[in-house]
Amino acid sequence: MENYEYLYTASTAIYIIVSIIVITACILLYTKIRTTATIIILIGSVLAFIFNMGQIFLSLIAGRYDIDTYIQVNAITSVLNTLAYGMFCIGLLLFVVNDLKKEEPKNEFLD
Repeated sequence: MENYEYLYTASTAIYIIVSIIVITACILLYTKIRTTATIIILIGSVLAFIFNMGQIFLSLIAGRYDIDTYIQVNAITSVLNTLAYGMFCIGLLLFVVNDLKKEEPKNEFLD
């Protein structure tokens, strides 16, 4: 069996870079439009990043123990990740529904 550790390392590095980009975009969105939806988006993205990093490090630690501990740690952190992503999605939905206003098309002939 081949060792695929390099693939896991590459995917983790890509995830970290993409997460930092998303968090940066959320920070910029919050600084431009300060609403409840944008703060929920920002908090959700930051929590998702923290919980995912925690899952990686806790899995490394739990891997030293028995398989039951490893599975339990992964299950708990997966639930936390899902809740954080859910918070991000709810904030995004609120932003789209409440905060984005449809611009009325301007008629050049009437103005």
